Amino acid sequence: MLRVVSWNVGRVYSPSSNNRLRDEDIPQITAALGGLVPDVVLLQELVEAAQLATLLSAMPDYDGQMSLACRYDRHAAVLARRALRPAFEDTELAPTGRGFPTVTFDVPGGVGARGAASAVHLDAFSETGRRSQAEALSTLGELRAEPVQVIGGDFNLDPRYASTLDVGTFALLAARYREPRPLNSDVGTLMALWRVDHVLARGPLCGALRSEVARGFRLPMGDHDPLICDVETVSISLPSR
Repeated sequence: MLRVVSWNVGRVYSPSSNNRLRDEDIPQITAALGGLVPDVVLLQELVEAAQLATLLSAMPDYDGQMSLACRYDRHAAVLARRALRPAFEDTELAPTGRGFPTVTFDVPGGVGARGAASAVHLDAFSETGRRSQAEALSTLGELRAEPVQVIGGDFNLDPRYASTLDVGTFALLAARYREPRPLNSDVGTLMALWRVDHVLARGPLCGALRSEVARGFRLPMGDHDPLICDVETVSISLPSR
């Protein structure tokens, strides 16, 4: 089984103050991740690479990379267990300039395959920006060959309450990936109200998917709860390339 945790670690939005990750929140994040025991971590709203370095110094069993291609003022990052031999990629979602970091890794369970997981943070203020980014995500996903592919993060949209354009944006991704219904599906990830955070998976080695909003881990001034997704991996014969 592959366990993925996605978490927007920024603070409650305010136009007049820093609502991204604060350095003083890093110890609580590492403690929470230690309790959630993920194989792969997808983070959003880091300010600089030094924050990721501090986080990794307290998590010696993990490697990670923050998107440096991102032209926004907040960045996504991906981490994975060192035992899974992670390798990192960084892509800019043209034309919006949003960073899209990806980690490839050995799929747990001895299935003998590599997987890929990418951290996503869609635009908070522009429906057309979210659509453009989703289209770029879809195109990039189609180009990948890994039999386990995961994308997750803050999509800044809850399909239950979204506009017509945003409903279509989510449908674009849902047509190519599967999203498990959370065990506590009545609980939102943003202020326990809105399901704006999502983890989706695809690929022939992806079996049953389970997800859960992890309550009790929200940062003191944070507005997002972590989202756990467990991907059951299956063993099948893959075609040789």
